[in-house]
Amino acid sequence: MNNKQAEKKFPSYFKNFEIPEWAREQELEVFRACATGKVDRELFMNSFEENGYKISKDGDEHDPQEYSLSTYIKFRDVKRFMAMDSRYGVPFVIAKGVTKPAHGICLETKEWKRNLGIKYKGSHVDWWLYTDAEPYREFEVFENENRKDI
Repeated sequence: MNNKQAEKKFPSYFKNFEIPEWAREQELEVFRACATGKVDRELFMNSFEENGYKISKDGDEHDPQEYSLSTYIKFRDVKRFMAMDSRYGVPFVIAKGVTKPAHGICLETKEWKRNLGIKYKGSHVDWWLYTDAEPYREFEVFENENRKDI
């Protein structure tokens, strides 16, 4: 872990929104969809960075989900997400790992939505990463496009 990561600072653009107050450092076993077939930094950026430091097409700059790394607790939910997103053709990889506190704070989406009075089903986890975090180091390939037994 480098010094910047040890300081546990968030990127400066995190001032655009409020992280849900229930978010915390915790270890959750999660899955991450990797469109290019690799488990590396490029595929473990938060949504804002992944979109070229822009808000998604129909997004809101004050929405915490615009700035989180999306992961899922349930394998079937990450598979469902991949089926709906055209970026996930062959090759694809589903990585499995742990939301280690050294990389940021996280929260199951259903927990913070419920606390705001919003109904939400699913096992999505929002993970807000610290500056220079390397969450991909905590993940390994769980499934690739050649695996037929699932």
